[in-house]
Amino acid sequence: MRTIEALAACVIVATAAAASAQESAATVSASVAATNMESRTELTFAGTFGYRFTRTLGLEIEATYVPSLKSSFPGVTVQNFSTAARTALADSIGAIGLVFPGPTYANPSGRVVVLSNDIRIELPTTAPRLTPYFVAGGGVAHVRRRADLTFPVPLPLAGTIALPIRPVVEPVSFAETDLALTLGGGLNVRIVSGVSVDADLRFFRLLGDEDRNVGRFGTSVRYRF
Repeated sequence: MRTIEALAACVIVATAAAASAQESAATVSASVAATNMESRTELTFAGTFGYRFTRTLGLEIEATYVPSLKSSFPGVTVQNFSTAARTALADSIGAIGLVFPGPTYANPSGRVVVLSNDIRIELPTTAPRLTPYFVAGGGVAHVRRRADLTFPVPLPLAGTIALPIRPVVEPVSFAETDLALTLGGGLNVRIVSGVSVDADLRFFRLLGDEDRNVGRFGTSVRYRF
């Protein structure tokens, strides 16, 4: 009798250990998404590496890369010469009615890299292949921008006529590293054992000199070891 009880206890322990091993596992994923930042949508790539401790709780390290950022410089305004300055300049060279337009930005470019540590909470449902999840965390974001600052240089002539000549182009760049907060979620669809697809929506809050909101939506392929 005691032998049967011992065997039964061993079976129970082995079953529990096997179930625990199935629930805890390392995961990796790669995704393609669209990121909206300052009213522009850019192609985005992301990847994660994580570990699921239980059926519902896991930790992930995520990297988001926006290779092309074409939005304008935040909080930067190029101003024209004041009326008093134009009048003083015109009087100094004897050209009444001098035309001098202000500088403009052209060819904006840049990139964004976001590194974050996230908590992933999966919510089991009665559908074995569908699992909604919630993600929250924080990290850092590096934003780099570049543009050409163009100064039109007119050649003053007699009267009010001005003949424009080759403008002066000066490249300018801007970079900053901000604190980034992450919030999001989505739906995980299991395809086969160990392989699934996520439909994912993320919201990033970049906390810098000027706080910015960034939205990301995409799909990812996830593999569980």
